[in-house]
Amino acid sequence: MADTLITAEVRNLIGSETPPEKNRFPLSDEMAYDLADATEDPNPLYIDKDHADASRFKGLLCPPLATWKDIAPSIGYFGAGQESHFDVPLPFNSYGLNGGSDWQFLRPPYVGDWVTRQFQIKDIFEKQGRSGPLIFVVRRETQTNQHGDAISVADRVSIHRGLPPGEEVKAAVDSGKALESVVVSPPAPEQTVPRSVHDAGAQKHFEDISVGMELDPVVKGPLTTTHLVRWAAANGNYARIHWDLPFAQLHQGLANVVVNGSLKNQYLGQLMVKFAGEEGWFRRFYVEHRGMDHPGDIITATGVVTAVREVGNYGHVDCDVKLTNNRGEQTATGRGTVVLPKKGQSLPLTWELED
Repeated sequence: MADTLITAEVRNLIGSETPPEKNRFPLSDEMAYDLADATEDPNPLYIDKDHADASRFKGLLCPPLATWKDIAPSIGYFGAGQESHFDVPLPFNSYGLNGGSDWQFLRPPYVGDWVTRQFQIKDIFEKQGRSGPLIFVVRRETQTNQHGDAISVADRVSIHRGLPPGEEVKAAVDSGKALESVVVSPPAPEQTVPRSVHDAGAQKHFEDISVGMELDPVVKGPLTTTHLVRWAAANGNYARIHWDLPFAQLHQGLANVVVNGSLKNQYLGQLMVKFAGEEGWFRRFYVEHRGMDHPGDIITATGVVTAVREVGNYGHVDCDVKLTNNRGEQTATGRGTVVLPKKGQSLPLTWELED
């Protein structure tokens, strides 16, 4: 396919790196609690200091998929914290949808750690989508702690799609184009949406796992716009497509506001962390977003064991995972790896980067 949208200027960005960026504050117990609260994940390692201190980690942890918080981001057209998508000069003005990520978790992120992150552009390529051309930008994010040790490495994909020229969008808005009707999400008057609570269960060991075993599902919802705003407040990312219905419909061509891809990642991550248990280790996680969820949806994270293997002296368990909503749509798929202790074994807290 001819590169009709990827200019030489854009292509030359492949391999470039951003300067290291240290967060404004260290990871805090309040941040860990807010993240756990926003995702309705009652893991005591995030919220119970006495429990965490008595665990093998010897301290409170931050949820591993949310170790960076945007602090007081500028408010721009696409929403607070979103203008960074446009460090790649594309020939159209489109919010970068979350295409998926591939994480490797190398050490625990402790409350009190100072996190520094750096991005490298790994690839930029074009595909033809159902509604027109799509540009995919792959960035590698490396997060380190105050000692310079890598906490995690993630290859993140953002998808940019062409939209009508700004003049056409402005004309549609000025003409008073009506919003499309959407289902009003819960709660109704005098109704409270109950919190999801998922017990961790007993610690699993490598010897007990076999191919075909199903993971205990994680069910969330019905989701509301309040869930989305709570998540934005917890991680500091206020993208308008997640809470501003006129913007989502008129300016981005979406049917409704959409559930954050990063929030859906958390639900799948909770599935894997629960499976690993406190004595295990969430090693690697890859997810692709294949559809959109909206306020009112109930989404369920499920998984199945696809392989059990030994690497060195450690038992690795590979799983296929997915998110499905109550409308019968599969909106995210992926795969994850946990390391489970063998009976009588204690696992290390640091791991090497894989290829």
